[in-house]
Amino acid sequence: MLDINAHILPGIHAATPDADASVAAAARLAASGVQRAVAPALIGDDPGAALAAADQAREVLQQALADVDAPLQLLPGAVVPLAQIPALEPSVLGRCTVGGGGRWLIATLPDAGWPLDIGSIIDGLQLAGLGLVLAHPEHAEAVQLSPDRLRDVLGRGALVQLAAGSLDGVHGARAERTAFDLLRNGMVTVVASDAPSRTGHSLDLAVALDVLERVLRRPRDEVAWMLSTGPERIAAGEPVRAPRLVPQPRTAPG
Repeated sequence: MLDINAHILPGIHAATPDADASVAAAARLAASGVQRAVAPALIGDDPGAALAAADQAREVLQQALADVDAPLQLLPGAVVPLAQIPALEPSVLGRCTVGGGGRWLIATLPDAGWPLDIGSIIDGLQLAGLGLVLAHPEHAEAVQLSPDRLRDVLGRGALVQLAAGSLDGVHGARAERTAFDLLRNGMVTVVASDAPSRTGHSLDLAVALDVLERVLRRPRDEVAWMLSTGPERIAAGEPVRAPRLVPQPRTAPG
């Protein structure tokens, strides 16, 4: 499996303030079957500084993992607030792409309110040869109130990434309910461990696979697309045409 949004960098991400915490988090990902993980920068007021700090933290963590023979390869990337995308230089956007693949950019919606310019942002990225991956939209109030808002976004070629913790209640009841609504309506492209909440950090992606298999009532090898093939294509900068994984009809009792 490949985790395209793993918040495990020491000193960069809230749940991993130091190298020891980062190694422990990375080990949990690896134990769940993750071989590679995008450990992203968090873009703020100074994108260059954020990217440089993440690069340094990634090197520190990769060396620490090598020292303990932990089998997890770290990849570059960044998480960008959607509203900041229009102001970023093309060279910076390229450095922010998932896995350094040069195509897909992970962005987050505001906690409250719906960005009326999201269509133009997606169109502008496409003109630059880039695509949008919306991280954990189930956390955004506007999507919780109206999940169908994402249909236009998906129709414009954007992808949707759920947070694994939203599938087991770590991010609260509203995020969990919205995540399942999106799943049942075929609006989810991939799943990643993503950022922690106040109550925990879901780093066991094997649990997410179990939930996907149960909710979608599909074989494990089908739902694994969301944690393996899909993320691999995103990180490689390839076009992504996701299968529409909606729930199979329930089998009537014999």
